Order: sequence, then C-alpha cells, then structure tokens
Amino acid sequence: MLSETILRSLSGLQFVQPHRRPGTTIGERRSPRRGRSVEFADYRDYTPGDDPRRVDWNIYARLERPYIKLYEDEQDLAVHVLVDASPSMQWRNDTAQTSAKWERAAQLAIAMCYIALSSGDRLIIETSTRDRFGPRRGVAATSGVIEFLERATLNIDPDYPPVNNLSLPLNTWWKRYALDARPGLCIIISDFLDADGYTEGLNALGSSRLDINVLHTLSADELDPEFAGDLRLRDIETSAMQDVSLDDAALNQYRQRLNRWTGEIAESCRRRGGKYHLTDTGDPVEKVVLRDLRREGWIN
Repeated sequence: MLSETILRSLSGLQFVQPHRRPGTTIGERRSPRRGRSVEFADYRDYTPGDDPRRVDWNIYARLERPYIKLYEDEQDLAVHVLVDASPSMQWRNDTAQTSAKWERAAQLAIAMCYIALSSGDRLIIETSTRDRFGPRRGVAATSGVIEFLERATLNIDPDYPPVNNLSLPLNTWWKRYALDARPGLCIIISDFLDADGYTEGLNALGSSRLDINVLHTLSADELDPEFAGDLRLRDIETSAMQDVSLDDAALNQYRQRLNRWTGEIAESCRRRGGKYHLTDTGDPVEKVVLRDLRREGWIN
C-alpha cells in the first residue's frame, strides 16, 4: 500500500502532542513530571524497532536477553488511529476499479501508524467495523498494520455498490471507542458522511481525554464535481434516491455548502484543541504527510 521509500522518509518523525498527559506505562516521551530526567526506573523487554542505544548491555551479557532501560520522567504516548470503513468511503466513479477514497485512507493510516511505531509510541488502530489491531509498539509491527488494512480492504468491498456493510454510524462507533480509550492522541481518518452527524462522537472522544486530529478524506469528484444535467443519484449509505438538476448555479451552491460543512468540522476540532486537514485523494501521500502535516504542526 505504501512503498518502502515513502516509509523510510517518515523515519525520525514523531507526533506533536498538544497536551502533555501522564501515561500509565513508562516509555520514551517526556511526561509532565519534572526533576528526575536521568533517574533509572525499570527495565522492559526489547521490542524490534527500539533504539539499540537504550539496551542495557551489561544485563544482556549476564542473561543473554536484551532489555531497555527506562527512566522516571519518560512516559509513552498512546496513539489511536480510527479509520472509517463505511460504504461512503468505498465510493468510486464508473471508471475506477477500486475506491480512491478508501485506498488513500488506508495509505494515510499506514503512514500515521508507522510514525507512531517508529517513535516508540503505543499504537491501536481500529476501523468502524470494530476490527482492531494493537496495542503494539516498535517499527516491526508495521507489517501487522499493513496486513490488518489489507484484510479490511477485502472485507469491506466484496461487491459494488457495497451491501450488508457492518460499519457502525460515526457517533455510535466513537462513543463506544471512548468508553475504554486510554488518554492520548486520536487520529480520525474519515469522510464524515453520516446521516446522523458526528458531534456526539467527537464530544465523547474529547471527554475521554483524547486529543483529536482529523484527516478529512474526500475524493476529487466530491470536492469539485464535474457532473451536469438531470441526474438520479443514489445515497451509498442509505440507498435513498434523489433526482437533481445540476447547472452552474447548483454546482456553485454545492461548493459553498461544502466549504461551510468542512469549516464546521475544522472548528469542532479546534475547539477541542485538535487539528484538522482536508485531504484530496488526488494528492500524493508524501505531500500530505511530509509537507502539509509538518507545516500544520502535526509532526516534527
């Protein structure tokens, strides 16, 4: 889904956490606690992807097993990546063999997971069908993330248009996730197209002390439709039919409403101290991550 070249370009990056929160597991990020930055605390098992410089080689010489040294003021960051797998994320135009929206969402998810894993964060990734991978740490878990999303791709699109999709509504999914979510950074990858909206779900995630960052993923056809004339449209989420007449005036009105809608979602994120980025599926992943998200302070 992502080339090794792109993954290598993400090495050395880490997420900027807007609010420092005490973690529950000693890790590799600075916690809010001060004053004991070099005081030894404990050991943990070495995980592939950990920095070899943190290995206690004296312990290794005695036990022939690698252990990582941990210090009092270091806490791990929990990174939650939530990927929308609803029918609207599977939409594709008549000429496409696969959904550009889902493909881009999966690629962005891999990039976000790789950054978390390579910087020693604790990762959980879940789709709206409630399938979950993690918690895991260490860059070696990247292959598991890719396999997880490949299985999700096979499961969510057995035919087209999608039928019998097991995806939960956004509010229902996020409220359930918030019930036992460990405080940390929550990255949502979704088109936010849901008849019941999204506000209650975002409120629930925010109330569980998650910093919410949103990658709002829309296709080029949704951002700038090229349809015209008298059309009958079918809602991919509800199967409801709608007759429309599209002329220049109607398309301009659509673009204005789209701008208001994306602006409302962005403001909802910012009110909660989070970040928002609108993603066009036509933009390369490396541009989105290495240029746009770095500029916007998601990663450093």
